[in-house]
Amino acid sequence: MFGWSKRNPQPGATRDGRYLVGMGMASASYPVHNSQGTARARLYADGHAVVQSGATDLGTGTYTVMTQVAADALGLPMEKIRFELGDTNLPTAPNSGGSVAAGTVSSSVYMAAQDVWQKLIKVAVVDKKSPLFKAKPEEVTVEKGRLFLKKDASKGESFADLMKRAEMTDIEGMGQGKYGSGYETGQSGSPAGPGNNTDSAGIHAMHSFGAHFCEVRVDMDLGTVRVSKWVSVMGAGRILNAQTARSQIIGGAIFGIGSALMEETIRDQHFSRYTNADLATYHVPVNADIPDMTVEFVEEHDPFINAMGVKGIGEIAMVGVAAAVANAVYHATGKRLRDLPLTPDKVLMGGINS
Repeated sequence: MFGWSKRNPQPGATRDGRYLVGMGMASASYPVHNSQGTARARLYADGHAVVQSGATDLGTGTYTVMTQVAADALGLPMEKIRFELGDTNLPTAPNSGGSVAAGTVSSSVYMAAQDVWQKLIKVAVVDKKSPLFKAKPEEVTVEKGRLFLKKDASKGESFADLMKRAEMTDIEGMGQGKYGSGYETGQSGSPAGPGNNTDSAGIHAMHSFGAHFCEVRVDMDLGTVRVSKWVSVMGAGRILNAQTARSQIIGGAIFGIGSALMEETIRDQHFSRYTNADLATYHVPVNADIPDMTVEFVEEHDPFINAMGVKGIGEIAMVGVAAAVANAVYHATGKRLRDLPLTPDKVLMGGINS
């Protein structure tokens, strides 16, 4: 995607008119942090559901992706799901930080849905009018809102029919997301823990991984550095929504480019106060500073992290970005600069091979 194999590896050897061209890359890794998360799912016989978790949405798409997770887990269209967050009266959930929200909250929502299904399965197998009467609970599965026998899909019924016959207007489930495998079958309403999995999660390192590739053009006379091409590839478990995840990676990479090339706080040497505490003097990237950015994800299934196999991407998007930019500047100029940001004065002082 980037054309890394076509580069001339010799530093300072690639030019385009007045510009020195350099390519750099850096790897990225960020741990999968564990945090308590709970969710409540209330399924109504008329075919809609309310799902709740005291999570937050900072603009990263929590509302959207949790609605998707709930819809998939409950077998309902997204428009039939109302996801509620942002209130301390709701089931507890982690804050949006440390790349914990998506994995923990999505797993909590999934487990709450499984709790709903397990309760309904127990109703079905004792209902004489149900096609599932006298079946063992472990023999019943659920797909798209329909309960049926694993060995004979023709024997089953929708949750709506079951609930109306049992005169149930709604049913509620609770779930907690945390580390551990054993969720795949969805046959347990409570989350898998060390007792269910011989603490297999405790002996595994859990990380998201990635690589950033950067091309820069360095003005030989002015010392300015402009990023002209960017590719990021991430392995971050199950991606809940490719569009919002791509946007989050782009945003994090832009943060990193800003850190590498322009963002710097300057303090008064006598009073230790920041002297550039405004956007006029603290420079951040704007659209003109950023090229079209390519982001791809490597599909992976990690059975040890949580019920959804989701790893966070909030931090890994920025990890390694400044290193990739600095490596590209080195490849362009032949000079290794280690003091961020790489402003024109530092580039010129470092020297440029002519």
